[in-house]
Amino acid sequence: MEETIPDNMKLPNLPTFNGEEDPRDHTSRFTATMGLLSVTNAILCRVFPTTLTGTTQRWYNKLKPGSIKSFAALSTEFLNRYLTNIPVKTTTSILRSCIQQEGETLRSCIKRFNKQAMKIDNLNVDMATETLREGTLFRKLVDKLLINKPTTFSNLMAIAQKYFELDEGRKTIRGKEAKGKDSKEKKEKEKFKLRSEDRRGRPEESRRFAPQGRYEPRYDPQD
Repeated sequence: MEETIPDNMKLPNLPTFNGEEDPRDHTSRFTATMGLLSVTNAILCRVFPTTLTGTTQRWYNKLKPGSIKSFAALSTEFLNRYLTNIPVKTTTSILRSCIQQEGETLRSCIKRFNKQAMKIDNLNVDMATETLREGTLFRKLVDKLLINKPTTFSNLMAIAQKYFELDEGRKTIRGKEAKGKDSKEKKEKEKFKLRSEDRRGRPEESRRFAPQGRYEPRYDPQD
């Protein structure tokens, strides 16, 4: 572990850790970035402490000299120290809360469903498919998932995308039809209003159809 960092090595911009994030995310980003340099295990151990800030740097400085034999050992010590920062494991049961509400678009429902699914490690695609099928109100999607079961989560999302595009297309058509119907009714009302105003504006018609008074004879019946 006495290997030093070569003077001509240019380190990339490395992620930092302040003790408040998920330690798994930090080690994953670190190893992915350093992997581009094809460096040795010893150099990984030398560089990793430079990504620690604040209290995490003080934690590293308190480690017993010579206690770290490999980067795997350092990673284990690091994860154990910040174990409480690791979120509680999410299970597929969280997907059952993604039920499509009355009036909610299929796109909105799928967006919530996908967001929760991304939190689940080793997601079971059969369970995800069943949950989506039970939670959506879009019957054509339900029928599709019953006939053709997706083999991967990506496949499931690709199918869902086709149907929320269909859902939006239908809504657009219904919106245009409703707008056309409203416009037609508005025109009919305006025509009726104009005819009514026209009749009121012609006094001869009013007199023609006005009720006549009682007939009074112009001669004296006694004559």
